[in-house]
Amino acid sequence: MHSSRLSLRLLSLCVLSASPCLAQGSGVPFEGLTLFQPLNSTTTYLIDNGGTVVHTWPGVYQPGNAVYLLENDHLLRTIHVQGNIGGSGGGVQEITWDGTLVWDFRYANQQHLHHHDIERLPNGNVLLVAWENKTAAEAIAQGRNPAWIQGPVFRPDHVVEVQPTGTTTGAIVWEWHAWDHLIQDFDPTKNNHGVVADHPELIDVNFPPQVATQGDWLHVNAIDYNAELDQIVLSSHNTDEIYIIDHSTTTAEAAGHSGGNSGMGGDLLYRWGNPRAYDAGTPADQQFFGQHDAQWIEVGRPGAGNLLVFNNGPGRPGGPYSSVDELETPVDAAGTYPLNAGGTFDPPAPSWSYVAPNPSDFYSSFISGAQRQPNGNTLICSGAQGWFFEVTDSGALVWEYTNPFPNPSQNRVFRAPRYAVCEAPAAFCSTSPNSNGAGARMGFEGTTSVTANDLVLEATAAAVGMPGIFYFGPDQIELPFGDGFRCIGGSVLRLPVVVTDGSGDASFALDFTDPGQAASVIAGGDTWNFQFWFRDPAFGGATFNLSDALEVPFCD
Repeated sequence: MHSSRLSLRLLSLCVLSASPCLAQGSGVPFEGLTLFQPLNSTTTYLIDNGGTVVHTWPGVYQPGNAVYLLENDHLLRTIHVQGNIGGSGGGVQEITWDGTLVWDFRYANQQHLHHHDIERLPNGNVLLVAWENKTAAEAIAQGRNPAWIQGPVFRPDHVVEVQPTGTTTGAIVWEWHAWDHLIQDFDPTKNNHGVVADHPELIDVNFPPQVATQGDWLHVNAIDYNAELDQIVLSSHNTDEIYIIDHSTTTAEAAGHSGGNSGMGGDLLYRWGNPRAYDAGTPADQQFFGQHDAQWIEVGRPGAGNLLVFNNGPGRPGGPYSSVDELETPVDAAGTYPLNAGGTFDPPAPSWSYVAPNPSDFYSSFISGAQRQPNGNTLICSGAQGWFFEVTDSGALVWEYTNPFPNPSQNRVFRAPRYAVCEAPAAFCSTSPNSNGAGARMGFEGTTSVTANDLVLEATAAAVGMPGIFYFGPDQIELPFGDGFRCIGGSVLRLPVVVTDGSGDASFALDFTDPGQAASVIAGGDTWNFQFWFRDPAFGGATFNLSDALEVPFCD
């Protein structure tokens, strides 16, 4: 889900596709920072809602094509190092906030080439979309109609999962190949010959029925990952479809038709947009037209779990125009997608779409993307014009920006995700000496996002091996208490007892979803104050002490 959360210097940022920080009513733009790299530029830009450039990451490569921010404040961007097919890339870089290159990986040679998009997984690995080169003879051996082959190379897509192993290296730990999941009804002498309509889980090697320019058959232009389902969604521009596949498989299972959570191996679990691609419809049934940026809407915002897709619109009946379409998939509790009675996949139509009041006023025939905001707005990148704009769920325009970089006539942008801004936790109040030193201090790991639910409270340098509690309340005070200061007033809530370790440190993971934990009262938009109380008989005096305190503004 392009999921990341970050804490940026004095600000805590979280990607809106993962952890929004502010909640606003509809009718106003969602406050945040927008990230993009123009296709004709070697610089990545971060702007605020006023259009002011907040930060840049200069480079030496144009994008190839997607760029993202990570939870450690690093930039993860694709780079164009090889190839002349649209979307060609070949490399991935991870760059710190100050511009230090920490990973510079290449997936580009005479046999394969990364293109378009990447996805950082929760385990730190990176999914790459890539072409692999097959010969014309190999394509014909798979039942491809020779009349629809141009040149010596045929390029189906595949996905690799790369585990970074060094500053320029990575190990492929999982892969999926479209080439392993083919069917065709052209050549009955081939093993994959069959009735295409009976096998929507397979891809017809002869669709679309036309020459693939430079051998680029499917032209997958987007990848996204759903950690809850352990599934991947891909967008195939040339078949006008999106595909969902199982990521829980081994590589061997992904090459076959069984295994994984789905029991289907690497076969397609779901496809939508053009049932004609599997002989289950006519041109009148087509709903996607050269689409881009298929992604799951994240938990915590309207439409969570649905798919959001930029539907570019070339060849659309009634004339070319673009739309942003939301799909409510028929996924069941087992993570599978049953066919409907007509042999296709629901829904029959998008559950929500944005089209301009005058449809042709919003049209980008290529690139482009969209992103659901936590307040229900949708941020749209009309890439051909470098035009970013935000609309409410009713279609009202509330924000827009036209990219001026590198110049107004070369301002095309692949995508432009927005990152929300909220204040970082801040220490306050005094600490006091204890038996372990000068005083205990509060700290934290994770983010302040209630949706992310990953905040861990920390106390350091308290008394060694002693019980203590983290507690919190609404007010800030500073009054002598025990051998230290009580920093929190009002009605306070206590968390379970913990015991400090051999260094006098303790931690506690908040769980906002556990009704048995006091932290369940915390909601996005709240500000609470936290402190650590601990026993300290070795110090004498009152036999207990306290840390300083931490003010925490929580995000949605």
